[in-house]
Amino acid sequence: MAIETSVIIITLERAALLGEALESLTSQTRKPDEVVVVDNGPGDETAAVARSFESRLTVRYAAEPRRGYGAARNRGLSEARGRILLFLDDDCQAEPDWIETLLKPLEAGEADIAGGSRDCRRPGLAARLDYLSADAPVLHPRLERRYVTHMSTSNLAMWSEAARKTGPFDESLATCEDRDFCKRALESGIRILFEPGALVHHQPPIERLADYWTRMVRYGRGTSEYFLLHRDSEPLAPLFPASPVMRLLLLPALAALGSGYLVWKNLPREPAAIWLSPLLFTGQICWQWGGYLATRQDRKAPRR
Repeated sequence: MAIETSVIIITLERAALLGEALESLTSQTRKPDEVVVVDNGPGDETAAVARSFESRLTVRYAAEPRRGYGAARNRGLSEARGRILLFLDDDCQAEPDWIETLLKPLEAGEADIAGGSRDCRRPGLAARLDYLSADAPVLHPRLERRYVTHMSTSNLAMWSEAARKTGPFDESLATCEDRDFCKRALESGIRILFEPGALVHHQPPIERLADYWTRMVRYGRGTSEYFLLHRDSEPLAPLFPASPVMRLLLLPALAALGSGYLVWKNLPREPAAIWLSPLLFTGQICWQWGGYLATRQDRKAPRR
């Protein structure tokens, strides 16, 4: 029997969250033909959770000891056998119509890659700040349906042919491997559509403000590494100096611009961004610090 759809979930030492993600796939209006769980640990508990769903889903467990998002996603690509490949993160739970909604634009010929929206189900101030800083500006479920330049692999579908045409994820990037993948896809003539109706619920492991700030440093470092890699072709790269000295000197100003941008992008859907703007500013300080660390590392690295 031909395999039409493969859902790829990469996971690392989050067995309970993985179980919730897999549970959300059991009630889909359009069932996946297979689910590939890539364990980036790997560990016995994760394997046990994956295999506990074998009576309700066609689950295949793959242990990938090479750490990193790129390595794990590439293992998923090599394992999946479907004509259509879907990515779901282990800390996301899909709405029952997620697969059906996300596949419609692909099968209608509107796009080669389609990505959906994401909300935040984790309670607390820190998780809210993380959502306003990362997801809400670009993945909010009330944003318009439109063609975009990149989408998140937390909620993504593509024809396997589009994946082959684009090539593997860049394993040298700590984050933004999905953004790099989408950039190369666009350069290959592949169309990417944002379909807000394909919703997943995010439960990031963020409970304290310290978790939020740490995450912002990682985001800033990863995004800046991406901009440094593509500084000759990425339109936004000139906004972030490649010089560590200039990046440090401009850090407060860039953080102020960043927090203002977040407030603007979140309105009118998330008015709380206005009164949370001082805390968003602290997050942007951390984001820009991560960018400064990336420029320092880039100076030490050999030219590619």
